[in-house]
Amino acid sequence: MKKQISLLYLFFYGLLLGAQTTIHIQNASFEWDTPSAGMAPGGWLDMGAAGETPSDIQPGWYGVKMDAQDGKNYVGMVVRDNNTWEGIGQKLNGWMRKDSTYSFSIWLARSNTYQSISRMTGTEVNYKNPTILKIWGVNTRTGEEELLAESTTVGHSVWTRYTFTLAPLKSDYDEIDLMAYYAPGSEGKSGNLLIDNCSDIVEVKK
Repeated sequence: MKKQISLLYLFFYGLLLGAQTTIHIQNASFEWDTPSAGMAPGGWLDMGAAGETPSDIQPGWYGVKMDAQDGKNYVGMVVRDNNTWEGIGQKLNGWMRKDSTYSFSIWLARSNTYQSISRMTGTEVNYKNPTILKIWGVNTRTGEEELLAESTTVGHSVWTRYTFTLAPLKSDYDEIDLMAYYAPGSEGKSGNLLIDNCSDIVEVKK
């Protein structure tokens, strides 16, 4: 009997050691709220520049009419001609550990229309230029941060899934930030980035 218990213990202990770490994302498809302008989605924090408006819960604002990739809602973020950009972040329910590797995916697109006022000129412009997504890890205890991944240029108006490998090198991170940024060659030009349907963050065993 003792031998059987020992064998069962070793079996389940081995399963535990081999189990993947999965960090769940809250409100991963941005369905908690109704579409709203200048509002970070529920479960997420506004990570944009001080004095600027937050991201938008789309569709229906600023001429954006694309259907969601998943559910009914998605998030729209812009980069501006005054060298500011929008982003959202989330405190995680676990840690991305230094020297570990994780997989994360998200659907990205660009709207051909995103009409809003330019702070530089005071006139309405179409924030239509391509952008990229930057993914940052943040340690909320120490304030350390690290750029973990960035997308290629998102200039397409069809939802496309992007899969990233996140491999922290500097620290452990318990926050993930998703930031819109200028695509190469579009620095200083107003653009938009649509995001939807984030996956969980799943550890990749070496």
